[in-house]
Amino acid sequence: MRTIFRSVNTGLVLAAILALGAVTGFAQDPCTDAAGQAAASDNITALFGKRKEGQGFSALVEAAKQFLEKYGNCESSKPMKNYILGDPEATDPKAKAPKLPTWEAAAIEQKTAAAEAPFIARFNAGLAAKNWDEVYSSGKELMSRNPDKYRDIELALGTIGYDETFKKNTKYNDETIRYAKQAIADLEAGKTFSDKVGVPNDFAYKNKDNALGWMNLIIGYITQVDKKDKAAAAPYLYKATQLNSDTKNNPISYELIGGYYFDQLNKLVEQIQAAAKEQKDTDTPEVAQQKVDNIKKLVAQSNGVAERAMDAFSRAYNLGKDVAYKNRMKQNVADAYKLRFGKTDGVDTWIASTITKPFVNPTTPIAPISDPEPVKTEAAVTTPVSNVTTTSTTTTVKPATTPAKPAAPAAKPATKPSGAKVAVLKKTA
Repeated sequence: MRTIFRSVNTGLVLAAILALGAVTGFAQDPCTDAAGQAAASDNITALFGKRKEGQGFSALVEAAKQFLEKYGNCESSKPMKNYILGDPEATDPKAKAPKLPTWEAAAIEQKTAAAEAPFIARFNAGLAAKNWDEVYSSGKELMSRNPDKYRDIELALGTIGYDETFKKNTKYNDETIRYAKQAIADLEAGKTFSDKVGVPNDFAYKNKDNALGWMNLIIGYITQVDKKDKAAAAPYLYKATQLNSDTKNNPISYELIGGYYFDQLNKLVEQIQAAAKEQKDTDTPEVAQQKVDNIKKLVAQSNGVAERAMDAFSRAYNLGKDVAYKNRMKQNVADAYKLRFGKTDGVDTWIASTITKPFVNPTTPIAPISDPEPVKTEAAVTTPVSNVTTTSTTTTVKPATTPAKPAAPAAKPATKPSGAKVAVLKKTA
């Protein structure tokens, strides 16, 4: 029985080996498969015609690789092989260049575009509906996927809070400041933005300098009006006045800087008032002189600050278009002028003179200005200016917490490119 089974098993193994040998020996050589080569070539040609549809490049790449794997060593496949990999003997650069790497790169782009498409749709729908939560969420996703391709979105996310703050909505201000600073860094580093910088139509700026000016103004405005940090806002506001941008002729920056100076002026007025009250008839001559010298020092410093404030408000007055706005700015100048010179005549002449001079950087030290003797009267020295930007009768020079939005120049860029809002988002690298 053992012998019989052993013989049977040996026969089965031998049969399997013979069968394998038969298959191997009689398999068709792909180089003789003319019909298969022709079908594979035709398939590549057909897929090339549909390469831009859907994931067409991926299908084309796969078909080309299969052709090379199966027929790449065949002499008869040489025309298609040279088309895919480039003809080393060709004199035409196009024929010499390999096609497959280009197709592979395009396939990656198509896959990326397909993955980004839902976020693009959300972003554009959010813009249309002014649904800023959606705009921020989808915009961040797009920038994280491809920061170079979608860099213009920084400008949209760096603008939204500015517009909304005028509507008393400060929800987006932290994000707005963050992306405005990021946009400034990228603009100054020379990174690539679209020709019409930003996202058409609502958040596009006519050039990089214009965008840079607005990002600085936006940061300065939100920092001062919403965050109540006038010192931190001042450098950005000043930068907005110095760039070749619409913001150079927008009165808001000058008005806010004027408010920054008014805060300093109020503190000095309070110190002068307190120092004046400290003067006593019983003071010794030495003590009396010390107190007078201290008051003179404070007055000299207030003179310097008052002139800085007058300068800033003069420019806001000159650039403002709305009559009521201009009147408020001129009154600010007049009140600071009265505090500085102890009189009211000469305001118009002073304004006309100062706006022809370079605007002083508010972050630079303010030099005290001492008038020749005799010094100003006590009333002129110690009486603060009334708040001219509101109807209040308060006795400080503080301007309104939120400056009135001037009718012109508009808060938005005056020049906007035309085109669908998806134009920037659909561009390819």
